[in-house]
Amino acid sequence: MTASTIIAAPYAWVVRHASRIDRGDLRSRTVHRSQLPSGAVSPRAADGRVVAVPVVRGAFVVDGNLAPRRRTGLNGAIPPGMRALRIVARDALRPPVGSSVDVLVTFESNDATAGSAPTVVAARGVLVLGTDDAPAAVETRAGAGSAAGLGVTLLVADDDAPRLAFATAAGVVTLALVPPEDAAPVPGG
Repeated sequence: MTASTIIAAPYAWVVRHASRIDRGDLRSRTVHRSQLPSGAVSPRAADGRVVAVPVVRGAFVVDGNLAPRRRTGLNGAIPPGMRALRIVARDALRPPVGSSVDVLVTFESNDATAGSAPTVVAARGVLVLGTDDAPAAVETRAGAGSAAGLGVTLLVADDDAPRLAFATAAGVVTLALVPPEDAAPVPGG
């Protein structure tokens, strides 16, 4: 019996989240049926499908790694209960696609003695799906103009999306790169 494996490449994830598999990403090898994981797919079944869960180099491609055929592009990689949300962060680092970040928001406070922290974590360990190539404008305090920012598309839980949208509209958003151990769980991931 044959099964698909990902061709070795210099990336941790050979086929990244939201990318489309083509024949060049796969090779077949003959293995005994007892060595096949449940749901292993053939190269023909994987060809053209979108990766919903990244596949590690040399691993078997299983149906759970792939979005349904009817889903394409980025929408093929968004699991149920999650949202792809673009935010603009001010003076942001450019996080690599596939990394995780905390989204911090600072609200303007006229009462610094009130004891409340003006900066809060709006979302923890969210996955970076992409970054804009060109700088994005971001409003500065009290209508003082705009500054250069970075547009970043994040994979967030559906209950985080409204909070992040509000943070982007009402505060100054900053990103903090987090270690992989602090990444938020992705359903099906």
